[in-house]
Amino acid sequence: MAGRQDGLMYALGRANLTGSRKTQYNHRHEAHRFVTTLRKLGCGVEKWTNITNKHVAMVVSRWTQDGLSAGSLKNNLAGVRAVCAAYGNAHISALNADFGIAHRVYITNQSRAVPRTEYEQVRDGLNASAEPRNARVALMIGYQREFGMRYEESSKFNPLRDVEGNLAHIHVGTKGGRPRWVKIRSIRQLALLDEARQSGFYTNPRMSIIPSGGREEQWRGYVYRAVRKASLEQGGNGLRMHGLRHAYAHQRYQELTGFQPPCCFASRVEYVSAAGKAAGPAWHELDERARCVVREELGHSPDRVDIDAQYLGKF
Repeated sequence: MAGRQDGLMYALGRANLTGSRKTQYNHRHEAHRFVTTLRKLGCGVEKWTNITNKHVAMVVSRWTQDGLSAGSLKNNLAGVRAVCAAYGNAHISALNADFGIAHRVYITNQSRAVPRTEYEQVRDGLNASAEPRNARVALMIGYQREFGMRYEESSKFNPLRDVEGNLAHIHVGTKGGRPRWVKIRSIRQLALLDEARQSGFYTNPRMSIIPSGGREEQWRGYVYRAVRKASLEQGGNGLRMHGLRHAYAHQRYQELTGFQPPCCFASRVEYVSAAGKAAGPAWHELDERARCVVREELGHSPDRVDIDAQYLGKF
């Protein structure tokens, strides 16, 4: 069944979802996968209000047999829960473990931060390019490095609208629709904001960095190609944009504690020794406070200690 002939698919297209445009887009695709698998299993339920944990368990079991990772399973279920909630169905368990999905967190304790020298080389290369769109890309990776923004946040940030006093308001394109404030505390941040205001790309508070008339998907593809080309031309292996958020997290951690995060050390002994020398017996308390601040400034939920461990490491 497809289109209007399939009740779930038809209702999926009409669901009033919450969150950013990207979040809604992802949830629809995740729920679409759920319905497709449900039909393959021969289940004919037609209303999202009638979806039960039994239906979800059946689909998860099939996905697991097909080799989907725990992360993919969790993402897909997020979409199913979102659509069910949009239709008032609050009966789907919020616990992934109820569907046999393991809670796995892999902490490598290896730094994935992009070195500042590499980041600055790529930005300089983009700004020096004859292609005018590359100056927009340079601003985006600047936002990611200096303010810890995600890709979509950096594409929709507007300094005419989103700067109030010494605070940057990151609220458009955020993951889960969660807004946040980041303190403007450095000369580099101020210089980047001045560059953005003088660029001519923002002629009114409603504009984004995406060129007028361009589609978000096309722009995303261009940005990744431009960054890849610029970094390869510098002789590197390609700048990893998410590594700019890692670099921001490392910088903030060190500013708040006086020592580098665990992932910058080869062992716990080395980390504890460096932390103790820098902060004395209070190092452990400083570590916990810094993690809370970094978590908030990156836009993560207060209880997601597993996520800040991915950025900072934890022995």
